[in-house]
Amino acid sequence: MMTRLITARYIDAELEEYSGHPLINALPPINSADQIAKLLFRYPKITKEERALPSHIRRHAMMRILDKFLYPTKYHSELEQTISCMIRSGYLSRNIADKSFVESLSAVDRVKAVNKRRNAGNEALVSSVIGCSGSGKSTAVEAILDCYEQAILHPEYQHVQLVWLKLECPHDGSVKSLCINFFRAVDKALNTDYEDTYVKSRSSAESLLGDIARVSALHSIGILVIDEIQHLDEFKSGGSERIINFFVALTNVIKIPVLFVGTPKAREIFNPTMRSSRRMAQFGGLSWERFSRSEIAEQSGGWEKFFSLLWKLQWFETPVPLTEEIRDVFWEYTQGIAHIAVVLFYLCQVRAVVVGKEIINKKLVKKVYDDKLSIVHPMINALRSGRKEEIEKFKDLDLPLKEVVILDSGFERVVEDVIETEELFESDDRLSQLVALLKKLNIGSDIAPIIAKQAVEQFPEEDLLGLVARVKELKDPKPKKKKRRDVASYTPVYIAGDLRVLRDDDPEANYEVLRRSGVIVELSDYL
Repeated sequence: MMTRLITARYIDAELEEYSGHPLINALPPINSADQIAKLLFRYPKITKEERALPSHIRRHAMMRILDKFLYPTKYHSELEQTISCMIRSGYLSRNIADKSFVESLSAVDRVKAVNKRRNAGNEALVSSVIGCSGSGKSTAVEAILDCYEQAILHPEYQHVQLVWLKLECPHDGSVKSLCINFFRAVDKALNTDYEDTYVKSRSSAESLLGDIARVSALHSIGILVIDEIQHLDEFKSGGSERIINFFVALTNVIKIPVLFVGTPKAREIFNPTMRSSRRMAQFGGLSWERFSRSEIAEQSGGWEKFFSLLWKLQWFETPVPLTEEIRDVFWEYTQGIAHIAVVLFYLCQVRAVVVGKEIINKKLVKKVYDDKLSIVHPMINALRSGRKEEIEKFKDLDLPLKEVVILDSGFERVVEDVIETEELFESDDRLSQLVALLKKLNIGSDIAPIIAKQAVEQFPEEDLLGLVARVKELKDPKPKKKKRRDVASYTPVYIAGDLRVLRDDDPEANYEVLRRSGVIVELSDYL
């Protein structure tokens, strides 16, 4: 399927050096931290109507957790700015409005053109994103690239621009297969036939490099993203030295920015020589970390904020409040790896709905983890142990860094502000919308939910603005007469600190759970 080809619409250049560059001025404006958070934040909608649906239908709605939930972090912000800078910087030496650009494309001899370009301009821009498998690197890259139109037509210059091209390293670990994937990706984006034109049975990776350079120049590729770089197998590719030499030639010849994405195993390919390591960090490599827990009591860290937001995505008729115990259990079984946390939460929710007991507790989480995620047990156990020798057995994992480059710490506050704003129009529930509005009217966050609930109950026919106007007319709720209810129709309602949520299914563990929650006190403390 061909990528949608749009006609270029040029914006005013933000910097003087970008002026007169159609390839740059056809891109969207440079994003601020607030804009990055709004662009990348994804949160699925849940309505009270959906919570009332039969369980077999709700299972389908729950799948939104897997593909429509993205919590942006400081790493997302840094990566977005890196990609933005790489694309624009890479276009500075390739101006389609300049006659020299047309002259470079007129070279009949492809080999001569390649040799000429080897010494032209500055070194190509290269960067890398290395992180634990499942930590969200690839999802982040795709979300950022989706903010750009991939293919843009410039009618005045009779030129088709490919802003980005993303490849996945083939599982057979062959550099030649990677080259073939390049032509397939271009053909898919532009409906061309470059694979049939250039790839022959006797073609080698080196011979295809010149063809890649020509296609890259013809379509002004802004950035080439190579994902799962750790799949390049040393044996099939001819050894790490050959891989290194190939990428050195690749960045020299095609002269476009290249972003490598992979797990720590990729370092085995690029670390043997200073030359390759230097190239991998030309534009600053990003080490993508797992979520970390706050070491300070009553203070939220990355893990706490991420999981609190994830926990709200419950399709239960009566959502269960989050407890410290359940958050600790999920940490134990995921070790801060975002993908595993999301999958485990989704599977737990499905299991709870299927068995008809709509509550996620410690026993259920352990059961689902043992039954459905046994394949990741050895890796999670290694991370849990914290022992270097155990973690190094799994090349998709990484040791926690003692020294991490400090990124824009203010981005977390920006994300929180965006989340509060998003609740205003992402939710179909009038109650949630009214709470958000009341908070913006400087009503305390502890009082706003109480007022909103009472307003919705007393004035059920009013729209959102009408409810705000009615707030001053609220009356004290009249006590309702108790009605006999059939036991079979009883629906539990859980609140924070509810003993039904706090209790553990293991009788021997109940005492410790209740003691930690403050329900049981030690008399010796008062004697």
